[in-house]
Formats: sequence, C-alpha cells, structure tokens
Amino acid sequence: MKKTTWVLIIVMILALFTGCTSDKDTGGEGAKEIYIASANPMTGDSAQFGDMKVKAIQLALDEVNDAGGINGMKVNLLVGDDTGNPKEAPSVAQRFADDKKVLAIIGHWNSSCTLAARGIYNDAKMPVITDSVNKGITDGTTPYVYRISLTDTTQAEYLAEYLAEYAYEVMGKRKVAIMYTSNDFGAGITADFSRVFKEKGGEVVATETYHEGQSIDFTPQLTKLKNQNPDLMFIAGYYVETALIAQQAQSIELDVPMLGTDGISSDELIKLGGSAVEGIAFTGFFHPDVKHPGTEEFVKSFREKYNKEPDTYAALAYDSAKVILKAIEEKGATREGIKSYLSEVKDFPGVAGPISFDEKNDVTRGITILQVKNGEIVPAEVQP
Repeated sequence: MKKTTWVLIIVMILALFTGCTSDKDTGGEGAKEIYIASANPMTGDSAQFGDMKVKAIQLALDEVNDAGGINGMKVNLLVGDDTGNPKEAPSVAQRFADDKKVLAIIGHWNSSCTLAARGIYNDAKMPVITDSVNKGITDGTTPYVYRISLTDTTQAEYLAEYLAEYAYEVMGKRKVAIMYTSNDFGAGITADFSRVFKEKGGEVVATETYHEGQSIDFTPQLTKLKNQNPDLMFIAGYYVETALIAQQAQSIELDVPMLGTDGISSDELIKLGGSAVEGIAFTGFFHPDVKHPGTEEFVKSFREKYNKEPDTYAALAYDSAKVILKAIEEKGATREGIKSYLSEVKDFPGVAGPISFDEKNDVTRGITILQVKNGEIVPAEVQP
C-alpha cells in the first residue's frame, strides 16, 4: 500500500476519534465544559439592554468559574445578536437550537423577538428564560419558555393601582393620553392598561402610536394629545423614543406628568432626555436601594467589574443565569435537567427578589415604581 494511502487512513481515524469526543469536551452528558447562550439585542436601538444583560450573565458565570466551575466544569457564554428585530430572532434561535452543546438560553429582550423565536426553542426542547413581557409568550404552547419578568397584564394592573392612588388621590388627575410603540409589547400593554384604567373610572382621551427605531418627530402626535387636555401621559415604549417624546412635549408646552414601563428603566433615558425626563415614573423589578439577599454583593461586584450601575435587566439576567447554573448543579448538564429544575424551583433567592414560576411558567414577584429625581433613578415615594 502506498505511503500516501496510509497517511490518509491515519488522518481519517484521528478525525473520527476527535468527532466522537467533541460532545464530551463541549457540552451534554459527561461534558468537560458547559455552554449557555444569550440571545438579545447587541446592536440597534435596544442594544443598551442587551449589553447590560450580557455583562450580568458573564458576571454570574465568572463567579461560578472562579470557584471551580460546576463539578469541575467551566461554564461558557455564547452571545447571539437579534438586533431587536423579530425577523432576525429566528435565525439566532435556530443556530442555538441546533447546537447540541448549548443547554439553555437567556433572552430575548424584545417581546416580538421572543414570540418569533419561542417555537424554535420549544421544538428543540431548549429551556429559555426571557424578560419579555407580552402575555402571549407564556400561553401554554411553549412549555420550555419561562418568564422572569411580570407580564404586561400584571404590569398594567400594578400601574393602574399606582395611577389610581397617584392621579386620583394625590394629584386629582382624571384623563390620560397614551403614546405606544407599534409592536407586540406596546400594543399588549396599552390594551391592558387602558382597560384597567377605565375600570377604575378614568378616561383615555387619546391614543397615538409610533415605530421604534424609525420615528424621530413626535410633534404631530403630541399636538393631537395636547388638544385633548390630558392630565397624564402614559408611554408604552423604550428609553430612546421616550427621551425624545419628553423633550418634544416640553417644546410644545405639553406639561403633564409622564408614566412609563420597565422599557425605559435605564440611565440612558436620563443621558438622552436630560431635564425633560425629570419626574417621569416607570415600573421596575430592581433597584439597589430595594434590598434582597445578595443585592448589595451583586451591585458591588457589577460596579467593580464594569464601572457601571446595574439596571433592572442586568439584575434579571444575573438572576436568570444563577437559577440556570443552580439547575445544572442540581439536575445535571442537560436541557431536560434544567427544564425539570425550572418547573420545580420555589423562592430561589434572586437579587431582584425570590423566584418561583407558576403553572404558566410566569414568575411570581413584586414590582417597584421608579422615578427620575434630581437626574437619578430612585424608588418613587408613592408605591402601589
């Protein structure tokens, strides 16, 4: 037999053995390394949230790896960028779903992206923890998808209760105008907020929509709202557009209090909006001044590692990573093991509050109203 033929045979044998051992080196039963993934917006208008989430997830992984990993296995993070676009999310989801070494997903941030990707994950029996709020995400058709934030319906109920106390009893307000982003998140929370607000006796005097990442001039919509003489503006959107809305409302002398959702819970709101966003209130699931077990340590570690203050979504991502890591430790490095743990976990000690999932895979937790005061985000004096 020729020498070249023997060389080819040896190469093929080596390749075969390499292929047989790769799964054990990189994930699954008997793995030497563990992989989880983040699927979030790393570019585009929502990139601030994706960046903070990845930072927090990596912090959680570093803490585990510095302590020796899980049963001696190092935990690695893979990052996928869905750009905040539901047309991009399925390709990110398919790539991770097909990658056998990936055991769980943290994401997506945008409700539209989660809705577009959830079926792919579910078909691959991939556990997912998302902080998207659209109630359709946990409708029972995708049992591998868990939500660590409250649904838009729950937020609306809390907001309405806060609104009733703040607008009726404290400020004597009665009429709300609404601006919302034209996607699943904006439409869902606007519908539920309007319903609950009306049930409490309030009036929705006008509703206007806009497109995230496209709308810049909000003057026409704001002028229509102003003509209806509202005494409160509710904004269902994200921090970029909310900052512009606040500035342009100020420029046309639409001087009414503003109430928003967790989508604007970011220091970027203040950087972009300046004095125009002073006083704006919004929902949040986390604030360093609201203490839970591990909160102070998390905030200190995040500050030291990144020279930044962790926001709501950093805290939720950190908690998501921690509960997944605990699932791997308790149930093994498999997708089914993680799914089993998430279905059973009760009162897991998260830095944003204890974590339990109900029969719909929705988290059960409290909510905080935050407010911009003196250029900083602080807990509002009036809480639900």
